[in-house]
Amino acid sequence: MAIPASISIKVLTLCLFAAVCFLGSCDNNGHENHSDDINNNDSALAFDRYADEPIETMVLSEKTFYKELASNGKAVAQHSAELHFGTSGRIAHIWVKNGEYVHKGQRIAQIDSYRLEHLLAQAKNNMLQSKLDFLDILIGRGYSIDTLSDIPAEEIELAQIKSGYNKFVIAYEMAEKDLHEATLIAPFDGVIANITSKENNMISPDNTFCYIMDDRYQEVLFSVLESEMSFVKKGNAVMIQPFADENPQEPLWGTVTEINPYIENNGMMKVKALVKNNGQILEGMNVNVVLRHPQEHCLVIPKSAVVIRAGKNVVFTKVDGKAQWNYVEILTENSDSCAVVPRSKKYEGLSNGDTVIVSGNLNMNHDMEL
Repeated sequence: MAIPASISIKVLTLCLFAAVCFLGSCDNNGHENHSDDINNNDSALAFDRYADEPIETMVLSEKTFYKELASNGKAVAQHSAELHFGTSGRIAHIWVKNGEYVHKGQRIAQIDSYRLEHLLAQAKNNMLQSKLDFLDILIGRGYSIDTLSDIPAEEIELAQIKSGYNKFVIAYEMAEKDLHEATLIAPFDGVIANITSKENNMISPDNTFCYIMDDRYQEVLFSVLESEMSFVKKGNAVMIQPFADENPQEPLWGTVTEINPYIENNGMMKVKALVKNNGQILEGMNVNVVLRHPQEHCLVIPKSAVVIRAGKNVVFTKVDGKAQWNYVEILTENSDSCAVVPRSKKYEGLSNGDTVIVSGNLNMNHDMEL
């Protein structure tokens, strides 16, 4: 009698299932219990896209580990100034533009000096006239003006007051200062910013004409929690990364130069770091700040060396041409490395001299031939 096709398929399926179960129950390796920790999810780590990844190793040794503290900050130029005209008037000349680099002593802008020049000339005439009156008073009191140094100081002072000489000297000096300050001069080398006025517009000393900044070095201002005070010291290394630059070619490194010993209402403390600008940082730019604090004599491995097996941290080492599975406990970590607990009688871990596999370990198993 013919067997129905549906029954044949069921029998074949049961046979195949029994064969798979039998093969799965066999222990091909017969070594440590690490293989028992591998669950179905872990075996899925053997993706084809990692099949050709080269295996790289490093010899483990004690070295300095850098703990990291992240914060956000704002960059300001180390030397900067708002420039104001010393007197009111109409802007006659503007010689620079925003973003232009100027040198110390270079002219930036000038107010129309016609009125100021005439005021200076008038003040000079008044001063000279008062000087003649001053000398006439001394002659009238019987002194020789050829030897003023021989005249008593009180007589000189009395003649100056009567003639108004001191008052006119001060007026002349003020007029001379106003004329000088009608021209803005760069106080130091730097970049010009925030020019908003135009030629022929009126301006007064209350108005800021422009901003000049020496941005070769930037001061980065940031805050840390009071609970992190012990982490921050003057001289600490600081890594700076602009928000706008997600993949910098080279990180910018600075140094903590100032710690404000005052806790604000929000529990934060202000810190300042100095960094040499490579052209990436602009005035007022928001930046990421990472402080680094050294810890000596640590076993440091790159994060790429750590894989997850059965929810635990595992590092593979190379021993006699085979991969060896090691559970590790991570003490602390930073952006690219971690410090691990050293091996002991009670703890598996790692130790000095181990050859740690740092790449090509994503689909690796215990006792795998390398």
